[in-house]
Amino acid sequence: MKQVWIVYHDSGPDNTILGVFDDEEEAYAYQDEVAPDYSGGALLTPFPVPWRYTDGSTEIRIG
Repeated sequence: MKQVWIVYHDSGPDNTILGVFDDEEEAYAYQDEVAPDYSGGALLTPFPVPWRYTDGSTEIRIG
């Protein structure tokens, strides 16, 4: 299963997503760059993204 890396902060009432990356190294670099802007720093977590490859396209259905 593929995963993306989510950079976010929890310094306020809402957990604000700052960026979503498909490359772990880029996510960590961005986290280091933006962390000083937030009192609690920036957090990073992987998030699994299920997908199925069919004839060169990906179809997403919600609901």
